[in-house]
Amino acid sequence: MSLIWLNLCRSPIRTALTVFGTAIALALFCLLEALLGAFNAGAEMASASRLVVQHKESLTFLLPQAYASRIGQVEGIKGVAQVTWFGGLYETPLPEGGKREEFFANFAVDMEQYLKLIPEVIISPVQYESLLKDRTGCLIGDKLAERLGKGVGDRISLRPLLWPKKDGHPWDFTVRAIYTSNSEVFDRTLMVFHHKYLEEGRVFGKGETGSYLVGLKSASQFAEVSDAIDRLFSNSPNATRTMSEKAFNMQFISMMGNLKLLFRFIGTVVIFTMLLISANTMMMSGRERTREMAILKAIGFSDRHVFTLLVGESIAISLLGFLVGAFGMYTLINLAHWNPKPDFLSIFQVPDAAMISALGIAILTGLVSGFLPGLAAMRLQAAEALRSI
Repeated sequence: MSLIWLNLCRSPIRTALTVFGTAIALALFCLLEALLGAFNAGAEMASASRLVVQHKESLTFLLPQAYASRIGQVEGIKGVAQVTWFGGLYETPLPEGGKREEFFANFAVDMEQYLKLIPEVIISPVQYESLLKDRTGCLIGDKLAERLGKGVGDRISLRPLLWPKKDGHPWDFTVRAIYTSNSEVFDRTLMVFHHKYLEEGRVFGKGETGSYLVGLKSASQFAEVSDAIDRLFSNSPNATRTMSEKAFNMQFISMMGNLKLLFRFIGTVVIFTMLLISANTMMMSGRERTREMAILKAIGFSDRHVFTLLVGESIAISLLGFLVGAFGMYTLINLAHWNPKPDFLSIFQVPDAAMISALGIAILTGLVSGFLPGLAAMRLQAAEALRSI
């Protein structure tokens, strides 16, 4: 082991640059995995015991609110709640003038029934009662509250992008509750408010809702309940399409193309480039040390020892790159909570599986890049090598 570290330190600049290149590649790999996880967060937080009913044609078409009672009568359903995407933009004046804009997901919902269907949301009983009593009250996640600097009792004003208000003013809300979650993958940057407030104040869309969130008594009833709901309205002008909550959330990811394929492709290119850099460096190092390898063999080092020495150096470089790159990115994102776009990436973390993969990639890269120099050193004849120098 001491020989490995001594050899790495003989050319510190080259070693540092190789470690740096490997670290950059592994850091980028972890960053891509974190981005992929952020885009898939909606699917990860979905429950198998919840369905979403939307218009058959598109999510942009609305459904009659009268559907709620009929859906609720289907066998196997424990609850139904209206959910309408509001799409308001938060604005607050800045001291130097102008306005600061923040985007976050906000929905109008049947509050009491909605919260019964989302057990991942945790609210104190006092705040829950206050929320139900206030028509203009809203519920926000603790991470959103921290981002906006809001607490219980504070006001939030949203500029409508989809639903203009009758009086032409922004929609004003009072924060009545702040929720946390018992699930690590549940989005804690949401805002929900009473659907009846939207119904009373909006200019158009009276008597309509964007979709319905449906709770199942048993997740195993998914197929039969979905079919039963869609059959109810199959001959209606507003036919429905019922799907799992996960499938519903995946619609938004698919709108941006096949991100998984794109990120995986970029990751593969990064790994291949890293392998070439490391292999080239180790092969150069092996060629420069032909005399040393010959001397080591001459004084009694076996072929196995020489091979292990060169492969060990390569693995050491890769592991240093892992510590600097992958673990550094993990520390920055998961421990320091760095998020490049908090208004768009509600959940941004490097998955543990990505760290394990990065470690495996580092070790594999070290083995592969050290194999050829090690093999050449094993075949080296000490007498011939010393005679040619």
